[in-house]
Parts: sequence; structure tokens; C-alpha cells
Amino acid sequence: MERLGAALGGLAFAVLILGGFVAVRVLTRLFYSVVLLVETLALVGFAALIGYRVYRILLGTSDDPRRSS
Repeated sequence: MERLGAALGGLAFAVLILGGFVAVRVLTRLFYSVVLLVETLALVGFAALIGYRVYRILLGTSDDPRRSS
């Protein structure tokens, strides 16, 4: 009976260690995905800002309310 208990304890410990590795791997991939999403959204926002500024320059108009069209 002691051997069975020891075997079950060892198995539980092995599952715990494997589960820890799996949890770390899942959290690492989740963090990487979140960082990639935020980076992509920031890049899209920056490109939209630059595109808007270039459009306004090429169009020859100003956003300055003091200048009359």
C-alpha cells in the first residue's frame, strides 16, 4: 500500500510539474499575442496619422481655424 501511495504521489508531482510548464508556455504565448496585437494597432494608428498629414499637405489645405479657405 505504501508503494501505491508513493507511486500516486510521484505521479501527482510529475503532473504538477508538467502542468506548470504548460501553464508557463500558454501564458507566454498569450503575452506574445497581446504584445503583437498592441504593436499592430499602434502601427496602424501611426500609419493613419502620417497618411492624414500627407493627404492634407498634398491637398494644400490647412486645419488652422485662423486661415480662411
